[in-house]
Amino acid sequence: MLETRPDPVDLNARQSIDTAIVTILTGCQAELVTTLRAALDRPLPDQVHALRVALRKLRAALDIAARWARSDSFDGVKGDAHDLASALGEARDWDVLVTETLPRHAAELAGIADLVPLLGAATGARDASYRRMLGSLDGPLPQKLLLGLALLLSERRWRGSDGNLPPRLTGTTKAGAVRELERAHRRQMRHGKRILALSDEARHRLRIDTKRLGYTIDFLGPVWTKPRKRLAYRRDVKRLQDVLGALCDTETTHRLLDRIGSETISPEVHKAIGAILGWSARDKRDQLASIDRLWRAFRSAKPFW
Repeated sequence: MLETRPDPVDLNARQSIDTAIVTILTGCQAELVTTLRAALDRPLPDQVHALRVALRKLRAALDIAARWARSDSFDGVKGDAHDLASALGEARDWDVLVTETLPRHAAELAGIADLVPLLGAATGARDASYRRMLGSLDGPLPQKLLLGLALLLSERRWRGSDGNLPPRLTGTTKAGAVRELERAHRRQMRHGKRILALSDEARHRLRIDTKRLGYTIDFLGPVWTKPRKRLAYRRDVKRLQDVLGALCDTETTHRLLDRIGSETISPEVHKAIGAILGWSARDKRDQLASIDRLWRAFRSAKPFW
């Protein structure tokens, strides 16, 4: 099993699309192996987060490969990656609340509300979610995913039953990269219209689109050998992704606090929840103000391709 990720410059404009599929998926395989091993050895917040990112990137790469190859041979691996990511999702949500959100609010709310009882309740919920997550990591799904990905890369089933390359896989990587970047960009522009009027659900969908656009740039950007314009465009995408992520974290905080509130009658906990919800409303206003500016910057940025 590969231990290091291939240098992204291995991808170049003159390669065939078939070669690009192998290069991108092999890089994702190496990252998955590394992050899965780290999460199993030390299931701490950073390791869990890194594994979730690796799984998201793998799924994005499989989607690109499936469109390029016009094949359903990637579906099984993508389904397993989705299932494993779902098993990690709840634990990651509680991690953000316990290790980031509550400590930040504790400083802001000093003298207004005591967050210690709330932190204790959230930590208990986080520990329970970790036990469920570790059950999934110790189960058959990770090995099933790794084996499925290894077989996919060794058998190259997307080529067809006779193993010969169909014309769609012999085209150049640059042509395929332009199509993918245009597709991701159009989707982003469509879902980001009237961004301040979007519902929380629609903003969450836009955040996913933004991540996918970022991964597509990371996968395919090295085809363009002069990086200045690409890196500038990628920064605009990252800034937009960060504020969308902050808004998503705010909504997740509300959901988790509602859950804690429904499971306890402690007045101290409910007072702390009320204080945080009030503070979060201010944060959300600030985030929405930022997102309008960042969206205008992204919309006016010239695509590098």
